[in-house]
Amino acid sequence: MRIAYNPTMQPRVTILLPTYEPHPEHITQALQSLLAQSEQGWLLFIHDDGSKADVRAMVAPFMEDKRMHFRRSESRRGIGGNWNAAVADMEEAPYIQLLFQDDKWEPDYLEKALAVMESNPSVGFLSAQHHYHFEGECPVRDQYEAVVAFRKTVASGTHDGKTFLMDWMERGLHPNIPGEPSFVMLRRSVMEEVGEFTEDMPQFLDVEYWVRALAVSDWYNLAGDHGAFRVHPSGASEQNRKAGRGLFDRLRCMDRALVALPASERPRARRAIVEHLKGMILKFRNRSKRGESTSGQGSSHVLFFALRHPILTVRAIIGALGRGK
Repeated sequence: MRIAYNPTMQPRVTILLPTYEPHPEHITQALQSLLAQSEQGWLLFIHDDGSKADVRAMVAPFMEDKRMHFRRSESRRGIGGNWNAAVADMEEAPYIQLLFQDDKWEPDYLEKALAVMESNPSVGFLSAQHHYHFEGECPVRDQYEAVVAFRKTVASGTHDGKTFLMDWMERGLHPNIPGEPSFVMLRRSVMEEVGEFTEDMPQFLDVEYWVRALAVSDWYNLAGDHGAFRVHPSGASEQNRKAGRGLFDRLRCMDRALVALPASERPRARRAIVEHLKGMILKFRNRSKRGESTSGQGSSHVLFFALRHPILTVRAIIGALGRGK
């Protein structure tokens, strides 16, 4: 049942909406899905990353609602920088929720997510299952659909953070099981403990954040279909895929997990890293053979990893050379 907004109501959740060159129709639908929520105890902070488009004008029809606020960086900070700028705006609500400019929620999403968080104090963050809405050509559509199918195999309910992290590590942190930030609700206290998003990651900064959150709290998987993540050619994920950005990010995430896991689990984690390194080397070689570009962003971190873990690196190289014959 929809609860009417009361101006004296203490907000239960802060919504953060980072924007960059949004499509007017997309951001309108995102905001409409927020206004349609059965849970009305929220505040919204829109933070624009120096778009050339007049984003303030796009959202102006919604700004009569005093719960909505708009800020803009004068120069572009990048995805992670803009997410952190949005986080810096968050008020004293106990829960934090990102909403991307392309996405939209089912009307009862916030209500159901808040009910879970308030009933499970060990849970630091919750993931809500959702579907993908495709617009235009998407060469990897089958991969997105495979992610949806896989997530349905994950048990609904609370998962011990470190146990789940180890199981996820053995899959090479693939797929992104906790999912896109538009469908992840975080406990404010956990965000304060975990810290900022890593700004120099072009593609896996959400995965890296989930790794850190799992190291300090439990995770809840909320089954069902709670909204749509929009996939389109101009979206950041598709642009990164085409440019080969983020090829090195997953290794950094796994290295972060290796440190976070208990000492008893690290042998399993090291074996998982070796397997991932093998695959990364082969993927890099195959992209080169096909003449596809690969961004060098993050490659310095691979060198740093190799210097810190020379034995794991050598094992992976030998394994990849043998597999590639």
